[in-house]
Amino acid sequence: MTLRPAVVVALGFALGASCSKSPDPAPASSPAAQLEPGVTAGSAVKEKRHKPGDKHHPMDPDAPPLSLEVAVGSDVQVWTKDSFDKAARYAIGSDGDSRDVWSLRELATTLVGPGAHVVSVTGEGGPKLMDAAGWADPTKTPILHTTRRGTLKYVWADAQGTWGETVVKDVTRIEIAR
Repeated sequence: MTLRPAVVVALGFALGASCSKSPDPAPASSPAAQLEPGVTAGSAVKEKRHKPGDKHHPMDPDAPPLSLEVAVGSDVQVWTKDSFDKAARYAIGSDGDSRDVWSLRELATTLVGPGAHVVSVTGEGGPKLMDAAGWADPTKTPILHTTRRGTLKYVWADAQGTWGETVVKDVTRIEIAR
């Protein structure tokens, strides 16, 4: 079956016209129609689509202070911002917001001592055992970083610094062995 040139042109015109239709204006009762001074409709609609914690949502100014429960043998302590400040911290940026990032290896050896190694990380979904071979592998780094909600996430980074998938969200506890 072959289409005549006139049919092809008509179909192309119809498809192009239907794809280029501009969106309907926001109804008067929509949140975009009731903007505060200085807020554009585009930004109001865009912000409405984002959930707290997604990568385009701004940092939460009311996020809780940095705090992490750490068990070293039978000793349980809480690492606060002051504790984290003793280890090397890296700042990375994403969409204009920076994140604080630490190597778990550096945290463990700086705050606990030489030979210290993380054996488990606990957060959303319960504890995850730390892979001993991964901990010893110099080509990858276990990373702990802050989120926009003020929580911590645990991920692995490769030798080039590229992060893998999140291993543990909302980290609340780590266990360290010497």
